[in-house]
Amino acid sequence: MKLLRTIISLALITSALSGCAFIHSFDKDLDSKIQQWLSEHEYSKALDALSHVRPGHSQYSKLQKRKIEVQQAADRFEKIKLREIGAHIKAQDWQAAESSLNYGMAKLPDSEKLQAAYNDFIKQRAHYLKGLYYQLYINKAEWLVKNQDVQQELSRTLPDDKSTKASVQQYEKEVDNVYQQLLICGLEGINIGDLELAEQCYLLADELKPSKEIQTTILEIQNKLAKKQKRKPLLISKRGQALLEKAKGTLKQGDLKVTLKAYKRIPNKDKKHALVTAFKQELDSRIKENVKQGIKLGRKLYSQGKIEQALAVWNDIRELDPDNEYLISHIERAQRVIDKLDKLKKQESTISPPSQSNGKN
Repeated sequence: MKLLRTIISLALITSALSGCAFIHSFDKDLDSKIQQWLSEHEYSKALDALSHVRPGHSQYSKLQKRKIEVQQAADRFEKIKLREIGAHIKAQDWQAAESSLNYGMAKLPDSEKLQAAYNDFIKQRAHYLKGLYYQLYINKAEWLVKNQDVQQELSRTLPDDKSTKASVQQYEKEVDNVYQQLLICGLEGINIGDLELAEQCYLLADELKPSKEIQTTILEIQNKLAKKQKRKPLLISKRGQALLEKAKGTLKQGDLKVTLKAYKRIPNKDKKHALVTAFKQELDSRIKENVKQGIKLGRKLYSQGKIEQALAVWNDIRELDPDNEYLISHIERAQRVIDKLDKLKKQESTISPPSQSNGKN
């Protein structure tokens, strides 16, 4: 019954909106109304009203041209929104992406591309959240493994102590819970083709509760990884080792640019080495956080009217992440503002001061 009421309500709303568009189509001043809707990004309303305009309308020819202009503006708006949404998703700014999607779909509710982008956004965010949850269990598992010996020593030292027994029971309960989640994580890793994730989860599960079944699964995963990574070197070259040590030193000092340059100089064959890949993960994490903070600082400066300072900050961090579309969009916007201001200054400087009368005819 509740579902039926909802359907009826939606039908009435749709009917009312369609009726409004039909009524607007008879408006003699429809062109002005269209201009207002364009300024408000209400493309759907404008196109709906124009679709009801008939040849008998006093401004029929003009409004048909208007219809083409509105459709072109709607297409541009859709394209800009899709690019903006893609940049937000790439930057993992999920809230901003959802906000952009909601705004875009409110203005163009019939856009198939925006609907497809929304469906893709839901899938990507769900995948990202799942990864975060798995990482929580991985972190928890590492903590539990680290404290296994401590728990065993507590039990051995105070076997009859109530608080010790309670602590051990709580620990075992957490082990059971995390163990089950690690098995799910391992299976998910296999299903999506992320063998590194599967290996990590199963290795931790085996440390918590060793079993031949899990160990067999781990061997199968490692054999697949060995085939996938055919020429993975077991030893790192002297040059690669020296550059890695240099990169580690500059990373400790916080110099990300120099660190990135040092990493790029490491021979490609050495970049497959476990030590180098682990270092690259740490470097990527530091760069991501640095860029995030840089964007935030730049936006603060931008909001204070310090456009050139904001642009300087964004251009500086772009060296760390040159393909970051979210960052590029900020840089392009700031550059447009600066260009407009420079243009206005030039126009003002070319205006001659009024000539002063000397009082003579």
